[in-house]
Amino acid sequence: MKKQILIIDDDPIYRMIVSRIISRIDASLAINECENGEVGLSMLEHGTNINSKIIILLDINMPIIDGWVFLDQIKASNFYNIPQVYIYLVSSSTDESDLLKAKQYGFLGGFLHKPLHKEELCTILAND
Repeated sequence: MKKQILIIDDDPIYRMIVSRIISRIDASLAINECENGEVGLSMLEHGTNINSKIIILLDINMPIIDGWVFLDQIKASNFYNIPQVYIYLVSSSTDESDLLKAKQYGFLGGFLHKPLHKEELCTILAND
């Protein structure tokens, strides 16, 4: 099954670095960069092939729609019930309250800390 990646993060340099690492792991993957959760939701609803596996790397702190609001909207729309959608929170936050809040979203694939390393991305891409 074909895979698509959504990198939802307001830092353009971070998005570029992660995109390049993923491209080096598997150049056949479709990678979409979104600068905030609003763009990410729109891309998920209108710009992805729902017959593909969709892997979302989601930042928490962003303008317009942050990661928490994004997750709430995903939950409300039942996107998390689609078996081929995998969502990972990726944050530089070490705040324990963020980790506890993330556990409230049982559909998350994990909570990862920035910066992501090639090995972590290889594991995500291989498992999903």
